[in-house]
Order: sequence, then structure tokens, then C-alpha cells
Amino acid sequence: MSSNNSAPAAKRRFSLTLDDGFASCTLSPSTTTQVCYGALYDGKAKCLDGWKAIDSKIQGQTKRSSFFSFPVRRMGTSFYIFFEDEIALAVVDQRTQKWLAALDPVPNARFEALFAAGSFTKRRNIPKKGVVLDGMSVNIFGPQDGVVEKDAGKRLRQVSAFLQHPMELASNIQYYNPQFFVRPGRDRNITHLVGACRTDNSLVAVGARIAHEVNGILESLGGGPFDEGLEFIPPMGLSSELKRHQIQALLFVLKREPGNSFSQKSQIGVLTSTKSNFLPKETPQGNFGGLIADVMGMGKSLTILTTILCTLEDARNFPHFSFQSQNVAEPDRRTPTQATLVVVPSAQLMYNWVAEIESHMPGALKLILFHGQRRPKNPESLASIDVVLTTYGTLAADHKKARLLQKMEWYRVVLDEAHWIRNPSSQQFRAATSLSTSRRWCLTGTPIQNKFDDLASLAQFLRVPPYPDKNVFRKHVLEPLEKGDQGCVDPLRFYLRQNCLRRTDKCLNLPMLTEEPVYLQLSNEEQEAYDRILSTAIRALDDIVSSADKTKQSKNEKITVLFTALTRLRRLCDLGTLPPIQSSPGDPGQSTEDSDMLCELCSSQDADGSLLLKDEQFCPDCSRPLRSQRSARNTGYLTPASQPDGVDDRATSPFILSMDNGHSTKLLKVRDNVLQALQVQPGIKHLIFSAWTSSLGYLAQLMQQAGIAHAQINGRTSNAERLKHLRAFQEDSQVSVLLMSIGTGAVGLTLTAASHVHIVEPHWNPSVEEQAIGRARRMGQTKEVVVTRYITTGTVEQNILSLQQKKKNIARFTFDASSGDAVSERLDDFKFVLDAKLPS
Repeated sequence: MSSNNSAPAAKRRFSLTLDDGFASCTLSPSTTTQVCYGALYDGKAKCLDGWKAIDSKIQGQTKRSSFFSFPVRRMGTSFYIFFEDEIALAVVDQRTQKWLAALDPVPNARFEALFAAGSFTKRRNIPKKGVVLDGMSVNIFGPQDGVVEKDAGKRLRQVSAFLQHPMELASNIQYYNPQFFVRPGRDRNITHLVGACRTDNSLVAVGARIAHEVNGILESLGGGPFDEGLEFIPPMGLSSELKRHQIQALLFVLKREPGNSFSQKSQIGVLTSTKSNFLPKETPQGNFGGLIADVMGMGKSLTILTTILCTLEDARNFPHFSFQSQNVAEPDRRTPTQATLVVVPSAQLMYNWVAEIESHMPGALKLILFHGQRRPKNPESLASIDVVLTTYGTLAADHKKARLLQKMEWYRVVLDEAHWIRNPSSQQFRAATSLSTSRRWCLTGTPIQNKFDDLASLAQFLRVPPYPDKNVFRKHVLEPLEKGDQGCVDPLRFYLRQNCLRRTDKCLNLPMLTEEPVYLQLSNEEQEAYDRILSTAIRALDDIVSSADKTKQSKNEKITVLFTALTRLRRLCDLGTLPPIQSSPGDPGQSTEDSDMLCELCSSQDADGSLLLKDEQFCPDCSRPLRSQRSARNTGYLTPASQPDGVDDRATSPFILSMDNGHSTKLLKVRDNVLQALQVQPGIKHLIFSAWTSSLGYLAQLMQQAGIAHAQINGRTSNAERLKHLRAFQEDSQVSVLLMSIGTGAVGLTLTAASHVHIVEPHWNPSVEEQAIGRARRMGQTKEVVVTRYITTGTVEQNILSLQQKKKNIARFTFDASSGDAVSERLDDFKFVLDAKLPS
């Protein structure tokens, strides 16, 4: 729709006065160039007419590249999308309405909605009226004036709206984003970033349609309405009452395994129904199991443990009736066991399962931990156990050496956080898929992490029909998706409806979630330190680029420099001019920089953490490059062991922190917010998450100085201390704050005593933030949960928010497991955040 983006429009001169921090405008005649301020994403629009009428008008609509564009204007109290002939097409969703209304005082602001062309492809089962168009982005335009731009950015921040890079712009429109950090001395015109938050044009149209349909499939996997005629009598040993959605999941599991009794007098649990189709029409054959893909906080582990109780009698008979062909060679023969093997990512999660058993079914199950040096050494020791808990790290190590777990014929195998086997070349994938059982279950709230091919790895483990291995799955499910033809999602729909159950937290009727962003500015001293780190990084990058080395080694060097610089800039946004925490006296070879720049997963000292990172090029929690060949001897710039410019290097005794050594705007604000909240509501508990050990240490000191009772957990906290602190936070009314490292260590925890969550800094991976919030907002939460996010304006933290949005946009458009080089992709991410124009 070129008419909206034509040459600079005639404008009027305006003067600005400040009122309550905002600019108010007085207009006078003049001319001003109009520019784009950025785009608002994830909008929706509800069509006003029937689909046939809309479709016929779309055919005559101007299309620019892969997008249709439409003007957005206010009509009465609402904003509408219009066709070129001024006929209203659709009404904009309420959230976008709120964002656009915030820009009402901005002079001569105008809006343009973009939809990928695929959004208008005819879809199955669409209603005659009220079609909802997903994936809308709205470009914001206004005068090219720094004061007005800044005012627009501030107004949007007040309503929690973040301007992203436009999907597309007319070639004669410049782009100035008031919320995007631009390095000092760089041109504020960032038109080169237009389109940075989407995939290649050739995939956009197809991707929008497929994403819409796949989202619809995932939303339809809830198992249908609850059968009110269903009666569940708990199995012997279960001391807790299951929620309705857990009973539904239990039924889903039992119906997909052979030999389960539904007798009314069975001691293992009674399931009866008024519906005739309650039982399967025929006994399943071959391999059994499936995927429970409920979002976090739904009680998936309790569902599996209750399943184990319900099938205990059959499981204990299993070793006596297990059949193996006499033709199987002795080394390949398996020892049958009644046990269900549960595999988890970490020892911490393993102990979470132990706590679940002790809490909900004390004494009912024989349990053993296959972990550490004292794990069993012979198959017979596992034959009469009900539950064996192990980690992916131990499973992989055992697969390479003793292969004890592979020598068992398990009654059932359960993979918790099953997306950890998504990489088919990883040790944990090879070890998991080699386990012998006919009952396999995957538990994961994110069955599609980055690529649709992630599902192929789960299919290989599950071996359930109609696509029992990854090659068949790729051929019949993924290849049609790549082609994008009509009906391409049908095989995926059939497979998931047969084998997957997915519910969202909507069925829990949780209290409201409120998000409160807090925007901060660096002090003058903090800004000077920030600029020095940035200058050092730029010099290091210039040296690498000038070497004209185009090899992978050069890419690794760029990645190391960029990641280290970004890490220091991010950490400075937290610590300000405070020095990082000193390393432990027990770690003489580890510097302050080494310890504090590592996330909880990277700093893990056990075999599980090392294994999970072994086959990764980058840490999934913090994006740290894991395979860089660069060392301090190569260049001398910004290696993890060197002290950053601009950060005070005063001598600080190990573990002795003092706020007298510097100043932190952000940490003081976190302290003040907690203190103010406790004064208003003394009983409210607060979860505070940060990526930095130093931030947690200083916050602990600030809480202590303020008289706020608190507990602290990080990657080095022992399991005994961890359990002690968690119990104190959950049960002791005097403990108001829990300080935690964000990342893998928070997975699986239930901390519903908290109703206020603080995210101290934006994270590389937005799903890590969601996991952190999910510790409080989950089943059992009875209070409204407030999430406060702290963002330092004019820094890389704002650009990380844009990167989060970019990743969210592309995650469901990636089909090919081999597409793109991981090193190049991550280099692009780091360049994106630092706005560094470097050759690839």
C-alpha cells in the first residue's frame, strides 16, 4: 500500500513543553520529514465481514513483497484496519488498541498494519464471519524529531509496549527507534535493521499460515471436556487428591498402555465412566506411550507417579511373564524389571521427584537413585524396584561404559524435560533411544524448542504408530510442512491427536498475572564505565575484522569478543560501578571474572551439567560459546579472565561485599521496591531472579541492611542447604525473600508461597524467564502474581528485548534441522544486540 509510505509528508512546526514528564505539543505550520519509530508485534484483528467478501477484496489489495499493508485509523473509540477504498476490514485487538491510544498526543502519528501474505490463504473450518487474523505487526510513523521520538517511546513504555524492528518499510522511509540502544557516535538511522526480526521472505507467507494451523493443533490437544460421569477411586498409597486435569491425564496414559485393569473392585484404582467409548476398542499392540506436553506447573510428575501406583500389580508381575526370544545372544539379553525408569536433566530435579513421592505417596513405592558413585553395579539390584531415578548425564555415562541401564528390560521409561534429547547427535539422545521397554513417555512443556525437527527426535524415542522412527516422521510429517502445500499439517495433526496431550494453565483458573516493567537510567559514573567497556570491545572487533581472516576461527573470535562485551555490559547494568564478587579461596585457579560470568548451568561442577553442554555449541541458558578456540594468548582482548575496563578493581576479600565500593542504580531500586511492597503488604513473599552471582550477593547484603529476612540459592548451594532454604521460604512466615539464580536450577520447583517475582535483568532466552515466573504461577497458587522486570534504558538490555521478540517470531517458522550454521546464527544475535556492523 504505497500511498501510506510515499514521500515525506507536509507537517506543521510544533513547540514542546513538559508536563508530568511527557511532552505536550503546540503545532504551527511547517514541513517535517516523517520517519518510522518501529513496530508493535503480535497483534490480532477481527474481520468485520464474511470471509468470501474479504477474500475477493484482498485479491485487489496492493501487496509489497511478502506483506499486505493497510492503514490503521481511529473510528470512534476503537482502531480499525481499512482497505484502500476506505472500507473497514477489521477491528484491532484490545492490547494493540491500548498501545495505539497511548500515542494519541504524539503529533501527526500514523499507523500501518502488516500481514504476511499467507495470513489470507484460505484455511480449513474458518467461520463465515469474525475471522481472526493473527501475526499482525503495526508500523508506527511520526515526525523526525528527537524530542517527539523520545516522547513516543516513553509513552509506549508506560503501557508496557516495546518497539521492534519493522518487518518491512517502503524504501524511502527512514527508521529511528527511540527505544533501541544505538552505540555513541553511530547514526540513529537504523534502516539496515528493517526486517531483522523475521525469516527469509520466501518463508514468511508459508510460515504465517502453518504457524496459525500448528498453534490451532496444539490448542486442540486438551483431551476434550472432562467426563462428569467419571469416577476415580485413588489407588492404595496415594495420600493426595488429584485435580480433574490430572485424572484426565492419568486416563490418557492408562488407555495407551496394554494390560491395565479397569475393574470396579481392583485395589489399584477404579476408573468407571458413563460413556461407552471409555475403554479402547481393542488392546494396543507393539510399542505404547506418548507425549504429555502440558505447560509447566500442571503436575505432570504427579500424574506419572499415580500411573505407577495404578499399575503396580501389573508391573510386579512383569518380570515373571516377560518374554525374550531364545535366539537373542547372551550379551544382548535383558533383565526384566518391574521398575519405571525416570530420567531428568539434573540431580536437583531428581530430588524434586523424590520429594513428590514422599509428599503424595509416602512409603508406597520402592525407590532407588541411579546416580553418583554409589549407584547399583548389577542388574539384579534393579529388578524388584518400583521407581529408578537417574539423570541424562548418568544415563549417557552408563551408556558409554557399564551399560547397566541398557541391560534392563524396563516396565516403563519416562523422560522428564524430554526436549533435552532433541539433538539426535547428542549422547543423551543415543542413550535414551537405546533403552529397552515397550512403554515410553515424554514429558515436556516445549515439544518444539527451536525447530519442528525437535519432534522427530521425540518420535524416534517413542516409536509409536503411525510414524515409529525419525526418518519415517520426517518423510511423512516434516517434508509436507516444508513444502507448505494445502493440507500439509494434516499428518502432524493426526500424529499429535493420537499421541499427545497438551493443556495450558487456563484449566487451573489461576489468579491474574500482572506485569510491571521498571525503567532505569544509568548514573553518570555508571554511564562512563559502560562507555569504556563498549570502546574496548569496538577496538577488539576492529582488530579482528582488520585481520581479514574469513575462517571459522575468525567467527569464533568475533563471538567470544561480542559475548564477553555483552556480558560485561549486561552485568554493569546490574552492578553499576560495584566490583564483581571475589572467587572462593577453594578455587585458586578461577578468577572473579570466570566465576561470575558463568550461568548456573555453565558453572555446574557435576557430570550432569557437563554432559548437557557437551554436544551444544552454545549454552542454552546464557548463550555462552562453548567451542571457541580463542584464548587470551591469541589477541589479549576481553577474554573471560581479564578485568573489564571501567569496573573498579579494588581489593575485596572473598565473599565480603560492600556497597561502599561503588553504586548500583538497579540493585538499589530492587531493594526499594521490595521494602515498599512489604510495608504495604507485610505477608507477601518475593522471588528475585538474577543471572549474576554478584547481583545476588549484593542484594542479600541490601536485604540484610534493610532488616528483610531472606534466603539465597545459586548453583553452588548444596542439595541439603537448598532444601533447607526452600522449606524456610515456603513455610516460615518471617522469610520474605528468596534470591535465586535464573536458569536450569529453577526448573521444576514449586514456590507458590511467592506472589511477587522480580526479574532483575532481561534474559537471552525468554523461555528461561517464563520458567522462573512459573515457579510461583502454577497449580496451587491462590494469589495474584505480580512480575516486575527491570530494564536499563539506553543500553543493550533494550536490544535484548528486541532479540527476544525476534526469536519468538522465527521459532515456529524453522523446519529444516540442518538449515543455517549455529555459529553464524549466534554471531548474528550478538551483532544484533550490540548493533555491530561486522562482516560474517
